[in-house]
Amino acid sequence: MARPRMSDAHHALVGGKYRDRSKTVESQLPADLPKMPSYLSSDARREWRRLLPLLMSRGSLTAGDAQGLALHCETFARWVKCQKQINEEGLMQTVTVLDKHGEKVTRTKPHPCLKIAQDCERALRVSLASMGLTPQSREKIIPAKPVEEKTESILTQLLNRKAEK
Repeated sequence: MARPRMSDAHHALVGGKYRDRSKTVESQLPADLPKMPSYLSSDARREWRRLLPLLMSRGSLTAGDAQGLALHCETFARWVKCQKQINEEGLMQTVTVLDKHGEKVTRTKPHPCLKIAQDCERALRVSLASMGLTPQSREKIIPAKPVEEKTESILTQLLNRKAEK
């Protein structure tokens, strides 16, 4: 059972500070739409377009997140390519090699793309967690500061109208 919360007076007495975890914290970085890099492959572009609305609706993206998102998308595209190749050619491959006597021996070994796919899966798990796209990491994401709309003063509005005429 958890210890009950100390009163504010007790906190003041012992020099502690109560941190209210129910309050929402906001990042100091302004929210912004990251620009899609031109070098992304077609599968990576598709993943970018799929993830961007999800992340923007959470309000956690900034302009500086483009490289991290691009890296995730390219890793995802590489994983998809490996999965397609494994599905077409099978999980195991039969290869013929020469033994120490020079005779041909047929052996079965795992598909070479399997190792690449496993490395991609490991990297994808980490990047998904860092972007808050896993159940465990979802609540840890701090939203970015909303973009403040500039409000024009009445004088500025009048001057702009006069300039337009």
